[in-house]
Amino acid sequence: MPDEKLPRSVRYVKNGRSSQWWAAARTRGEIHAGWDSVPDELLLKKDLAKIEASIRELYGERAGATQDFNQLSDLVNAPSQHIWVTFEDGFLWWCTVSDQVTVTPNADVRTTGHFWLTCKRQWSNTSLGGKLLAIADLPGTVTTTAGFRGTVCTPRDWQSVIRLITDQTDADAINSAERRHDYELAVHRIVQRLSPKDFEHLVDLILARTGWERIATVGGTREGIDVEVENPTTAEIAFVQVKSSADQGVLNDYLERFAKRRERYARMIFAVHSPVAR
Repeated sequence: MPDEKLPRSVRYVKNGRSSQWWAAARTRGEIHAGWDSVPDELLLKKDLAKIEASIRELYGERAGATQDFNQLSDLVNAPSQHIWVTFEDGFLWWCTVSDQVTVTPNADVRTTGHFWLTCKRQWSNTSLGGKLLAIADLPGTVTTTAGFRGTVCTPRDWQSVIRLITDQTDADAINSAERRHDYELAVHRIVQRLSPKDFEHLVDLILARTGWERIATVGGTREGIDVEVENPTTAEIAFVQVKSSADQGVLNDYLERFAKRRERYARMIFAVHSPVAR
């Protein structure tokens, strides 16, 4: 149903304790639920007042009757108004359903629960655009719902669930990327203002943080090499050339020097903050 307009509300559902009815629900295109204590005719008529009375009678003085009724009410009272989601097999699955309630024949209760809802859109673990909704790739505000111990709830970050299913962009992520870009530009401008000595010191610090240790400041006998560094982990030696500004011709010159010294150096590190395009 590619032209079907999706609901703008989301409910999480667990198909049975420990997801015992999930296999049947996914295969048959349904949502399966329990509440064996509620009479069949009340479910079929969707008589919410009598359903609530039945649940409160069962609970007596114990707490939890209101929460239990509210969860069941979401399932039987116009469930088509929601996108239904669950977390199974490492993915977020979603579907939409029709409003009809079907009571399970007694022989099938153990494998399919007390009643079910029929899917209009079948269970899917991909977005409308075909992107897999792997739990590992989803925001933590979405996946925390997987730990819900009841049967039905409204996900805390239900807006993000809709965004993921409909392939909408994440405004927060876009804003963060823009701010990161602004920060990088600001840092670049500051680096360009460093003196040659200060820029070399900065490169030295970066190399040290990434596992490279300075062997010596060379110069003289090895023309065109500012610094030798060694990586103890890989037993590699590299020569480092630091330039405030350089074009492709300068880089090519140092690549030729590097090629002639491969017996000593495993790699060349060419650091420049203001490359010149020519």
